[in-house]
Amino acid sequence: MHTKETYIITTETSVIFPYFNECGRLLSMILEGDQIVIVRCSPTEIIDFNLRRGGSSLKGAVEGANEILGSSSLSPVAISKKHGIYMTPTCSSRLPECIWMAIGHVKQYVENEEKQVSVILNNGSRVDLPISFYKFDTRYLRACKLQYGIETNTDQVMKVREKYTQSYILKKNVKGLNYTEE
Repeated sequence: MHTKETYIITTETSVIFPYFNECGRLLSMILEGDQIVIVRCSPTEIIDFNLRRGGSSLKGAVEGANEILGSSSLSPVAISKKHGIYMTPTCSSRLPECIWMAIGHVKQYVENEEKQVSVILNNGSRVDLPISFYKFDTRYLRACKLQYGIETNTDQVMKVREKYTQSYILKKNVKGLNYTEE
């Protein structure tokens, strides 16, 4: 394992775990493809940093998700809509034990012997999470719903017209308050 100061989430990032060093400082352990990386930031700091790189923040991404999903706690976030990276927390992002899971890497999930969830990833890895199957199922499905909602909204924005048949000259009117068509 090698250690980094910061971390850019990629399409290979599957899980961001909390990791406490020998001094008890909260860091992150990240499963990226077939590698494990230690980062000197908390999982939530990594999520916020990556959202800010894309022009948002954790607060803004949660507010946007709540707009699409309806107000709720433990909202998933869209890290990169372009690359289909959507992540969901296992608990409140304010808690040090919060784990962030990229839903695009989830192949399947099952209830294990401890009545918690075991997540099988596309790369064959298995992650046992300290939450119930039902809670994970709810969070996973909400993240899928967020992805679908964002993609649907994006499709509505895309309007392509090959030939325009009308053009305008718009000028401020005499009173200087509004623009009018000439």
